[in-house]
Parts: sequence; C-alpha cells; structure tokens
Amino acid sequence: MTFNGGTTMNKKFRLALALGVGMLVTAGISGPGTQAQDSDTGKKPAVTITDKDKGAVVDAEKTDEAQSSVKKIGAAAPQEKLEGAYTITSSIEVGAGAIVIEGNANKYRSDLNYTPGFRLFDQSLLIKSRENNGLLFDSFLMTSFGWGIGDRSGDPNRYLHVNTEKTGAYKFDATYRRFDFFNSLTNIALNQHNSNTEYRQGDFDLTILPQNDKLRFNLGYSVNKNSGPALTTYDYQRDEFPILSPSRWESNEYRIGVDAKLWVFNLSFLQGLRFFKDDTRYLVDGVNPGNNPTNTSVLNTFERDLPTRGTSPYTRMSVHTLLKKQLDFTARYIYTSSETKFNLRELATGKDASGNNIKSETGTAIGSAKRPNSIVDLGATWLINDRFRISDTFRVNNFRISGGEEVLDALLRSRTTAFGETPLPPVFTDSFSFRTTNYRRYQDTIEADYSFIPQFSAHFGYRYTNRHIELFSTDVASGAAPAPKLNLFNNSTHSVIFGFKAKPAKIWSLYFDLENGTSDNVFTRIASYDFTNVRVRSILRPTRTFSINASMVTKDNNNPSLSEDLRNFGADIKSRILSASADWTPNSKYSLSGGYTYSRVTSEAEIIFFLNNVKTLGESRYFLRDNFAFLSAYAELHPRLRVYAGYRIHHDGGQGDRVSTPTIFIGSYPLQFQSPEAKISVKLHERVDWIAGYQGFLFQETFPNLQRYRAHLPYTSLKIYFGRRSE
Repeated sequence: MTFNGGTTMNKKFRLALALGVGMLVTAGISGPGTQAQDSDTGKKPAVTITDKDKGAVVDAEKTDEAQSSVKKIGAAAPQEKLEGAYTITSSIEVGAGAIVIEGNANKYRSDLNYTPGFRLFDQSLLIKSRENNGLLFDSFLMTSFGWGIGDRSGDPNRYLHVNTEKTGAYKFDATYRRFDFFNSLTNIALNQHNSNTEYRQGDFDLTILPQNDKLRFNLGYSVNKNSGPALTTYDYQRDEFPILSPSRWESNEYRIGVDAKLWVFNLSFLQGLRFFKDDTRYLVDGVNPGNNPTNTSVLNTFERDLPTRGTSPYTRMSVHTLLKKQLDFTARYIYTSSETKFNLRELATGKDASGNNIKSETGTAIGSAKRPNSIVDLGATWLINDRFRISDTFRVNNFRISGGEEVLDALLRSRTTAFGETPLPPVFTDSFSFRTTNYRRYQDTIEADYSFIPQFSAHFGYRYTNRHIELFSTDVASGAAPAPKLNLFNNSTHSVIFGFKAKPAKIWSLYFDLENGTSDNVFTRIASYDFTNVRVRSILRPTRTFSINASMVTKDNNNPSLSEDLRNFGADIKSRILSASADWTPNSKYSLSGGYTYSRVTSEAEIIFFLNNVKTLGESRYFLRDNFAFLSAYAELHPRLRVYAGYRIHHDGGQGDRVSTPTIFIGSYPLQFQSPEAKISVKLHERVDWIAGYQGFLFQETFPNLQRYRAHLPYTSLKIYFGRRSE
C-alpha cells in the first residue's frame, strides 16, 4: 500500500482507502493511533473501564507518557439485567481503517506492519452468576483485539483471552497470541537477512480446587510456533550467497503440579516437560553467483536439512513459612535436564574460488548435547521490629554441558582445460569433536532495612559471588591423534548496595538507589565487570490535580581484559537517562500531560582487525544521543463529545560530527521519529459510540539508504455496548 514516488496508488490500496473512508456510520475500528502507538512503545492496547460515578465507559490507553486524558474517550456503560441466573455484559467493535504510505514501505512494515481493511477489532464478553450458583461456571470472561478477516489481515499483534471459574471447583485461564513479524531493511547485510513469519503462542492453565488452601492441583499446556519465508546468507568458497531459509519450528510444554499446606508450611510442586523441534531448511532456487562478482565462486544447487529435536523435563519444589510473625523463610529447588539431537545433511554443486567445477560436495553431521542444571535458593527475612529487618538470600547454581559431533565431508571436483574436463582427486574429511563445560556458582546477598523516622528510611546490602568453571575439549581429525585440552577458572566478586526513601515535605517523595562492585559472566572466563549503578527519582504533588515526576538513571560498566600480547583489550559502557514529566487533571473533563526523556549511551571497545594484512589493535565506539518528548490533551467539550490529541517525537543525533579513522571506528544510528494523533468520540446513543481519528508516523534516517517513510492511518469506529439476561 504505497505511493510510487508519492503520487500513484496500487489497486489494493485504492480499494482499502475507499472502504475505510466509506464506513463512518456502519462499522469501525478502534484507532490505529492507539494500536500503532502500542507497537512502537511496547505498551498494552486500549482497554475498557467503567466510571461508576457517571456511568460512563471510557477507553484507557496505557502508555509511558501518562496519557491519562485519553481514558475518558468512550460511550455510556452497558445496562445489565440482574434477574435470572446470569448477567451478560458485552461490547463489540468492527470496522476498517485506511493506510497511506509515502516512501519505504518495507521499513514501515518492519517497524509497525499495520494494514488496511475490515476486522473484528475489539470484543469483550462477561457472563456472571448472580450468587455463584451457576451450573457449569460462575463467571466467564472473553476479551480479544486485533483480529481481522482473512489469514494475513488484522493487526500485527492479535490477542484472545478466556477466563472461566466455578467457585470451589475449578479455574481455567487461556491466552492465545498471534504476531506477524516482517523484516526487510536495506541497511542490514544488503537486505539479505529478511523474513515474513507468523508466530503463534498459547498458554492454557487449569486449577482444580482453586479456593482450597489445604490442597489444590494445577495443569498446564503451552505451545509456541513460528513459520514463514525467510532469507539469510551462507559463506562458501570465499564468497557470500543469499539463500532461502523458510522458518519452521515449534515447542510444546506440559505441566502438572500441586499446592498444599502442611502445618505452618506452604508447599508447592511442579513437574513439566518441554518438547522442541526445528525443521528450518536452507536452499537456493537457481544458479547463484554470490555477492562478490570478481571471483569464480558459484552455487548451482545448494540444500541443507538440519532437523533438530530436543526435550527438557524440569522439576520445581518450594516451601514457605512465617514463624511467629518474625521469621519469613523460603526455599526453592529447580532441576532441569535438557537434551538436544541433530542430524545434518548438506549438498552443494557449482564452482570454487579457484575456478574448479564442484561436481558434488556432500556433508553430514550427527551430534547431541545434554545440560543437567540445578538451582537452590534459600531466603530468610528476620523482622526484628516495626522499624528494622534483615534479609539474606543464598543461591547455588550448578550445571554441566556435554556434547559431541561427528562430521563427514566428501568433495568431488574437476577442472576444465583446453583438452576437456579433468577429474581432480577426491577429498574426504572425517572429524570428531567433544566439549564439556562444568559450572558452579555461589551467591549470597544480605540486606538490612531501617526506618529512622516516618519520613526517612534506608537500606544497606552486600553481595558475594564465587564461581568455578572447567572447560574440557577434544578434537580428533582423520589420521591424527586426539588433542585434549583442559582449562580451569575461578573468581570472586563483591558488590555493595545502598538506598533510601525520604519525604522532605508532605508533597514531595524522594528515592535513591546505589549499587557498586563487580559481577561475573556465566559462560566466559574474562575478567569480572566493574559496575556502578545509580537511580534517583522524585515525585512532587503541589496539588491534588497536579504532579511532577523526575528521575535519573546512570550505569557505568567496565569490562577489563588483556589481549594475547598483554595490551588492554576491554570494553567500557556509560549510560545516562534523564526523564521528567508533568500531569494536570483539574477534573474528569480535562487533562494535560507532557514529558521529556534524554538517553545518552557511549561505548568504547578494543578490537583486533587486519589492516593491509597486518594484525592491528583498534577501537570501536558507539554513540546514542536520543531526545524524546510527548504532549497529550483530553477534553470533554459536551456530554456527548470528547476529543483527544497527542504528539510524540524521537530525535537521536548519534555520533554528531565525529568521524572514523583507520584505527577508530565510529558508529551510531541517527534518526528522527514523529507521531501525531487526534481522536474524537461522539455518543450517538446510550449504547453506541462513534469514534474517528488519525495517527501519523514520520521516520527518517541520516543515511543515504532511502529508509524513510510517512504513514497516515485514518480510521473510524462504532462501538456497541449491550447486556441481556440468560434464562
């Protein structure tokens, strides 16, 4: 749905635009402004709440920008009939929206991926027993949003939730989500790493005897699936080839557990089993010359099958008690034992980097790996008095990763000369590799909290960590002796924790947290991280209708290390985030919110690279300088008319005027992103709202790669509320 050069529209877009604009009265969609904003900020979609004082149903858009004003856009509450076994309350919203895109449509789809058309956009249904005396259930709630008509229609994120309960008997909770992931970016690997896949996720949980404190049972099932076309790259014969990689993987998890109370102890047990499989394939669909036109490497055919299967049973047990209302004790034990097996088969034909004909290269590999892992957590809190408490948390983590693979490769080649095609000697490779990682880690954290006066309290803490790593490897090549290697590593880290909460005045609250010390890295033997984290937050409420929030978060992370020639070879990252916002809500009819956030990140890492075939030590630097601001307003101009407007903008200046040198590489991602939004809501009837609005998106980069776009999303909606009695 793009304009070519911003002037012509394809037939599909023209039809969608005409339908979207023509449905102002008969159907509608809750604003793409709301949903598109949710995609951009990662926040929950619009929900419906009830204003009990005025009997109004309002739409609440929950965002970090505190857009409280939009909460009041909506319609009158549905009327519930109270006679009979059940009361039914429901709302439904159907309709269509239009999209106009100027610029790079693939970049827009990679960011937002909202499409025009019809959809059942929002729905809720609540069936409730009057006195918990329903035959099959006492309550039934079903909500959904984002669903469209057709396989690829609707919002890129769709959601369905069902919750039903029979008091004293069972409680069932089910959630199903569907995400459309599209990625096609010209600034990443020549746009040869892209995909258009569909991800489905479901969680289903059943609790038997949910209100029974002595004994209750839990059953669960989860499913995750991803499938769809994709493209990636493959390095072969000193060239890089784009290849098809249609994604197809799936996992299924089954759970059974029990919760019980024995004397003063709360006990919990859960047993689960997860199955995983990946059947993603890799292939070319024709002669592929590769990305380098100056060499002779060519792939005529290529196919790789790598079916992978895995199982992961796990057990979780916990116990909790509170003794004499002074000692709170919790213990937890988790054990998993994962196993993965794979079987690789790869076949290629073409030409190598020397111009030889590859008649066939066949590679096979079989392998497996196991990872038993156990975690023990012990926690205790001693409530000495109302003002003072001490807590200690101790954790032991121990796992072992062991696995091996055998690789067989057969290469048949020939050389074309003036006298014809001459076979070359075949090359056969047979190798075996085995790896083992043993990891053990102890960690203990002790903290003390003390309230000096009601207006001031503080906490102090100390964390100690000790880890031990053993790495063992064996590689065996054809005709060679085994070459076993063993590496051992131990280290300890120390951190201090401090913070306080103060109330200098009745209208002012102040929070401070500091953590400084060292931390380890689970899978690497590099030196420990040196870090300092600081967080400060201020909340000021001069009046009941006006509040000012301000915060600062700083993080300094240094990873010291040495290269093989004992030169500094570490990384240093500094992060600063400053944020402030204000909210004014004089009454239920008006509100105004605004804020600003500045994010600053600077990273410097030592690197080794080859310059003119000479090993060179250099530096990689990355800069982020992002400014974000928002402003939103809401007003009820008439009991039947409500309006909302908002504006958000990101501007990242990146590296500024810094430029790279032969040994210092400068990186950043300067961009600007803007999103204006406007919405009106008209109450046509006690049970009907008509909503119309617009959301715009403007994205531009400071790069000559044409990844810029303007997207315009006009929409309209009818939302109908109703309720009836079930006989």
